[in-house]
Amino acid sequence: MGRMSKTDHLVADTETPESSATETSVAESNVTETTQAEPKTGGSRGSQGSKGSTGGARPAEPQRIDTMFLWNRLKRTDPKATKPFTRSGGFRGTQIDPTWRFQMMTEVFGPIGKGWGYEQVDWTIAERMIFICARVWYIDPETKEKCFTGPQWGGTEMVRRRNGMEMPDDECFKMSMTDAVGKCLLQLGLAADVYMGQFDDSKYREESEAFYAAKSNPDLQPAAVEAFEAEVKRRLGACLDLDDLEEVWRSGVCTRLREIGAVDRAAQHRITGLFAQKKAEILKREEEDGREAA
Repeated sequence: MGRMSKTDHLVADTETPESSATETSVAESNVTETTQAEPKTGGSRGSQGSKGSTGGARPAEPQRIDTMFLWNRLKRTDPKATKPFTRSGGFRGTQIDPTWRFQMMTEVFGPIGKGWGYEQVDWTIAERMIFICARVWYIDPETKEKCFTGPQWGGTEMVRRRNGMEMPDDECFKMSMTDAVGKCLLQLGLAADVYMGQFDDSKYREESEAFYAAKSNPDLQPAAVEAFEAEVKRRLGACLDLDDLEEVWRSGVCTRLREIGAVDRAAQHRITGLFAQKKAEILKREEEDGREAA
């Protein structure tokens, strides 16, 4: 009867897109561990524990809220939305497309003006520059509470030198607001990897490219992942022994799970857990059959 191996590396490997996709079998011990580690349902950021019974039982401790939920959703930047720039004095940096920032906020919170938005708090002119102070508001996805970032200032020169002549810059107000809003969004974690210097690492940029390539793959959209999970359940239901189980795993499930894990770790854990559950059922049945035969 075929044996299973190497599932203990399945989840870890999905964090690194370059990881080999040739490991195509399931481990006997760690598949079960994956199922046990799967978080309980009831909210992606944690929820309160149930109240104690009227009999005076000790109330369950509240589950810790994931305070990094939004930050982790927003921190990774799409390399296609960036370009390097150099300022006078030799300063080099990475410019982030403002439209991409709006896209990411819309993806997480909903349309601007409904799920999130920004407002001008103050403005001033000094040293031929326009400064605008703004803050961003957003609706918390779980509590539906309206929240605000701290205010931030953005500044742009009011004149530009073109062909040796100074000319008014009609984009200065817009650019100042864009600057201020971008700083506010950083407080939520948007594009934090750029500001933390991770984008300077070519390996990290390659990982980000792979992440967004997977994210845009139609086979990895929620509906496709749901259909794949249903198909795996159907095929596992027909498995009679470990050989059948391994055959299902080797049919491309392992590779697909690595791709799914890049964009939906919870779905990856659920599907891997299906294999653990089925394997436990097969081993239990074989053990009972062995006792009856003896």
